Amino acid sequence: MLSLPIAMLVEYLLLRMVFQVILLSTDRWAEKDVNPALFSRELMRNSSNFLNDAEVNRDPQSLLMKAHAATSSIGSATVIIAMLEKTGTLKIASVGDCGLKIIRKGQVMFSIYPQEHYFDCPYQISSEAVGQTYQDALVCSVNLMEGDTIVSGSDGLFDNIFDQEIISIVSESPGVDEAAKALAELARKHSVDVTFDSPYSIEARSRGFDVPWWKKLLGAKLIGGKMDDITVVVAKVKTVAVPEDEGGDIEQQQGNEQGIAVAVASAEQNEE
Repeated sequence: MLSLPIAMLVEYLLLRMVFQVILLSTDRWAEKDVNPALFSRELMRNSSNFLNDAEVNRDPQSLLMKAHAATSSIGSATVIIAMLEKTGTLKIASVGDCGLKIIRKGQVMFSIYPQEHYFDCPYQISSEAVGQTYQDALVCSVNLMEGDTIVSGSDGLFDNIFDQEIISIVSESPGVDEAAKALAELARKHSVDVTFDSPYSIEARSRGFDVPWWKKLLGAKLIGGKMDDITVVVAKVKTVAVPEDEGGDIEQQQGNEQGIAVAVASAEQNEE
């Protein structure tokens, strides 16, 4: 588990919660001989650089605006930025189909849902004028409590794992590292299982996508996981004593002001 001072923690969360280019975007840019990872990496780097900028003023949507404007690489990406205040408020700005869920006392009490033009075509921050901007971001905030677990990830996670599976893994894992790895591995396993009736296949059927009619007559239906790159971030909320300058080592310094911190871990599974 990772214990960080609040100021450092916010940056760590930021770096871990800006996700890379989605698979659909990767395919499109690859056809143009463009490395799509360059855009997402530069966007993430710029976000880190502007984290303490006065104009940003600890606002994730403003941070996304400045980071996007400073990004010169060609490409596109879905993105989610979460900034934690020491008061316990998690501020979020999201463009696309990255997800974030907060689990409290064995239940999902907060979720961010994908922004899409149509099924399986998410909003994206882009180098092109036709892409979305910070103004299109879904912006929200949620008050955290001690013991809450934050699970955030790319669509490759939430397309392949149900909420109850997430809750079970989080509750049974000894720490955030183990939870993140277990979630990524289960999502990968489900993604390649053609017999698994995944959240993705269920949503596809609800949108009118299914097997041909003659297969339906034989009792068949559209099922299976969705192969994709998978990024997972798991964070556990705890109350800590925070020095006024928010600096130094939380575990070594004394302070009489209470704040919220989290232990954070991440894991990835790449599509093969």
